Amino acid sequence: MDPSFVWVQVNSALPCMFSTKESKPHSIRKRMISNVYSKTVVQSSKDAYELTRSILYDRLLPVLASAAATRSVVEVHALNFATTMDFASSYIFGMGNDSNLIRDVEMRAKYLSWHLKRADHSFWFQEIPRLTWIIQSIGIRLLPKWVEVANDELEAFTLALCRRAGQSLQNDATPHPEKEQRTHPVVYAQLAESLKRSSMKTEDGVQQQQQQQAPENMELHIASELHDHVIAGMDTSAVTLTYLLWEMSRNPDVQHELRKELRTLSPTLVMANAPAMPPARSVDALPLLHSIVMETLRQHPAIPGSQPRITPSTPTSLAGSPPLPGGIRVSAQPYSLHRNEQVFGKTEVWNPKRWFHASAKDREEMMRWFWAFGSGGRMCIG
Repeated sequence: MDPSFVWVQVNSALPCMFSTKESKPHSIRKRMISNVYSKTVVQSSKDAYELTRSILYDRLLPVLASAAATRSVVEVHALNFATTMDFASSYIFGMGNDSNLIRDVEMRAKYLSWHLKRADHSFWFQEIPRLTWIIQSIGIRLLPKWVEVANDELEAFTLALCRRAGQSLQNDATPHPEKEQRTHPVVYAQLAESLKRSSMKTEDGVQQQQQQQAPENMELHIASELHDHVIAGMDTSAVTLTYLLWEMSRNPDVQHELRKELRTLSPTLVMANAPAMPPARSVDALPLLHSIVMETLRQHPAIPGSQPRITPSTPTSLAGSPPLPGGIRVSAQPYSLHRNEQVFGKTEVWNPKRWFHASAKDREEMMRWFWAFGSGGRMCIG
């Protein structure tokens, strides 16, 4: 593996979109899959509707109803991880090929253990990837062995999901052991088909098939790419949900107002109405819910730290700086941007009403500084 190609993270020793440093390869890969993550596609997707209905009514709400009936304690952060993992993996790989961590409590504990073990050890590959690659290539270990074991387990888990999704495409009639609703592996199918069709031009203009089209390599390219999607979709959403629930528990008045707003949905999201659900666009249009989510992302961005970028070859001035030569790593962080008091006012106060009551001009300025998902060509794909 060429260390110059390493950017932030490499899964299964293969580059993925997120770890691709050069703009053109990144853009090509992004175009292969970005459409299936667009709001329009997700909100109109029958598969997204069916998997949402099944996860809510068959998995999540029964857990919460049982806890409420028995007055049991729920460890919401772990449950949030399980819920977001089930949603992400169901959309990517298809329901029936997904993680099923809400139900499988034992597997949930293992997966979270693997995931959290590696959380404090991202510095080396993220901040000094080339030096890390060189040091490790001569046999010097920078990460504890158990971090490598955890990474291997996580990648193996994703690879198993990929193989189940691939098999389901070959044989849609395969019954699920629990006879649960099955959905199309939306992202997996899109990426697999795009990679099969893709080609690249050499400098002399002759088209050649990309290397990842070799059968034994294709599987790992897909797994490497989708591993990032799974981890990112699970981790950031779970962290945001946990902060949202924490803030709601501290603000009962806002919680009461939100409950009233949610009851305006038709039908309402309660077990008695299963399997009916309100349209996704109706949920998306709820102003208070939107304000609560935006304010939670502002004060508690799931990725609060550095989001690095590389300056283009043409000298570029950033935020009033002198012209910077090409190839220089620069970064900004949502935590700092979201605490500009000239834009947001009292930034250390969780206040959804700042979005709810903002004028069009103020909202536009807040959105200009809002960076929970990044911006530009490298912003969050989903």
